Amino acid sequence: MQKKFSPIFRLWHWLTVFSVLGLAGTVFLRKTFLDKSANAEIIRAKLESFHIAINPDQAVAVAKAIRAPMWEWHYILAVVLGIAIALRIIAMLRGEAQLPLLKVLQSQGAHEKLKNSVHLLICLSILVMALTGTFYYFHDALGISKSSASWAKELHETLFWPLMVLIAMHIGGVVMHELQTKECIVSKMIHGDE
Repeated sequence: MQKKFSPIFRLWHWLTVFSVLGLAGTVFLRKTFLDKSANAEIIRAKLESFHIAINPDQAVAVAKAIRAPMWEWHYILAVVLGIAIALRIIAMLRGEAQLPLLKVLQSQGAHEKLKNSVHLLICLSILVMALTGTFYYFHDALGISKSSASWAKELHETLFWPLMVLIAMHIGGVVMHELQTKECIVSKMIHGDE
């Protein structure tokens, strides 16, 4: 029996899962507990209760400093995602993974086409988010002003929620497939085909 999930394919998949979940976690923290505006107001109000006055810009600077380590994790996880993308490309070049677009084009039936289309959209979203995030991070080194690179930041942030929906659809599809076929696809993705 030909292996369906080679070691390099499984490594790509789980590195992608780990990095995307971690990156999503940093975004969640940014939008909730580590929101700079909300925390700046808490900092300003608390210092005021100690009779220490700071202006709003100073409070934002302190709030940004508090969440700086979280952004370091965002960048580290982005590197892990870059490694995962490279592994996927290697797997495709070695014939251990198919180009997602080809899978869509070769799909038989509506269910398989939907499944492969969701996978294609996940791969494209992750790739575009990785490229735009990298471009925005290195805009200074590339000699591009922050305002000229703002389109990359906008696209990077805009793709977040659609990607989360696609990932939820993927997980839901895997669970449904597992329950209907008892094929042990999750086990095979962890241990390989045995």
